[in-house]
Amino acid sequence: MKFIVYSAMNAETVVQNFGEPEYSYYFVLREFLPLLNKLGEVVTVQDPATEVDPLYQKAQAAGQNCVFLSFSPPHLTCLGLQCPTIPVFAWEFSTMPNEAWWADRPEHNWQWCLQQCAGAIVHSRQSADIVTQMMGPDFPVIDIPAPLWDRMENTRNRATMADNQPIELQRGIIFDSHDPDFTRWLPTEEDIIRAVAEARGQITVDLNRGFQRTPKSAKRITLEHIIAWYQQVLAPILPKWMRKTPDHWAQRANPWEPGHCQLTLSGVVFTSLFNPRDGRKNWLDMLTAFCHTFKDEPNATLVFKLGHRDHRQALHDVLMAFPRLEPYRCRVVLLHGFLDNNAYQSLLQQSHFTVNASYGEGQCLPLMEYLSCGKPAVAPCHSALADYINNDIAFVIDSWADATTWPHDPRVAYRTLRQQIDWTSLCKAYRDAYECFCADQQKYQQMSNAAIQQMQQHCSIDIAENRLNKLVQQIINETFPV
Repeated sequence: MKFIVYSAMNAETVVQNFGEPEYSYYFVLREFLPLLNKLGEVVTVQDPATEVDPLYQKAQAAGQNCVFLSFSPPHLTCLGLQCPTIPVFAWEFSTMPNEAWWADRPEHNWQWCLQQCAGAIVHSRQSADIVTQMMGPDFPVIDIPAPLWDRMENTRNRATMADNQPIELQRGIIFDSHDPDFTRWLPTEEDIIRAVAEARGQITVDLNRGFQRTPKSAKRITLEHIIAWYQQVLAPILPKWMRKTPDHWAQRANPWEPGHCQLTLSGVVFTSLFNPRDGRKNWLDMLTAFCHTFKDEPNATLVFKLGHRDHRQALHDVLMAFPRLEPYRCRVVLLHGFLDNNAYQSLLQQSHFTVNASYGEGQCLPLMEYLSCGKPAVAPCHSALADYINNDIAFVIDSWADATTWPHDPRVAYRTLRQQIDWTSLCKAYRDAYECFCADQQKYQQMSNAAIQQMQQHCSIDIAENRLNKLVQQIINETFPV
């Protein structure tokens, strides 16, 4: 069996495009590769329009079955190929686009796209049901979550070990609400007024002063000049071991520039990994509910691991929320930067819960990874999450259906539903999780073990292999009937 695979991004380009639409498809392809290599020969292409059919014809001549797996949404899948084409895509809404908004761009109608495909692979039962409803019961479609459970084995084994070592980032940024300097970097009242005015298209500027940050003290200005002199003049001629302390000063003076940094966690740690510019992730509810619930609890820690190529804008968006919060004693950490394997494992190991409060998920790889390593969740049970979130492994957040639009529909027309989070329920889930860890370690351990076992049945290679074989065999039988 030959699998031709494609993703618009690869290991090199995904770093520059982190957080952009469709960037996550590369990571899904990466999770499928061990399974595909187990089942047959895998060939990766960069230009499906010119590369797929010659490979398909060569396979046919050799008597080899061949399919093209395009890890992309239907409207970005290369169509009209001889090779049986199967888009592999995630979807989180109650309906899929079944109409086009431009007459000359029919591909925005996913029904039109899928009619030209041999089948489809989605990552949730909800998505598979929507495809069946749209295409009819005879259309080949199967739900296969990214099979990551097996890859997490080493991390899973390490997750049970005690680890209080600092999490090190070679090139990262950390904002910590327990840092004495934290408030220095928060937006001022003028910043917030300006942001609101810009959002409303009503910008009013004092022609004499404009919008300015509160003037820096003479001590602060002097420190920044000393650091600049050190970096440009002194640092290049010093031995490497002598540079640690000034590097730390430089980070504190200008935390917006990525550099070597460390994070030491304590207390009960709740962690969420997401792209802050993805409106589905609903990080504001996660933040406000946490700070309200634990406003008098310094032992509660919330870590936001942020991922976006424009780190300044991503961090700025989140920091804008802090001046509006009620006084709180809990700890909130914003972490941005690439986590190598050791840093990622340390963060997971020191986390006690993973958090999700999104309006909808196609599958949510970070949540699946943490659960696969025995970290119970605070999360809703909707969209793709309904396939694996339950009371045995999570403190479930209530939600309800809310009208919304397809994300790439320029008309902003209400054609589908998302799930609105119940903020009060989120607060309760936080509190219940915290009290469980502090007062009922037996229940916590039971949830941890159940998470590992249930995710094995949800996203292991064995489960994915059975489902993929079933779909491929159906497509081959329909394409080449005996």
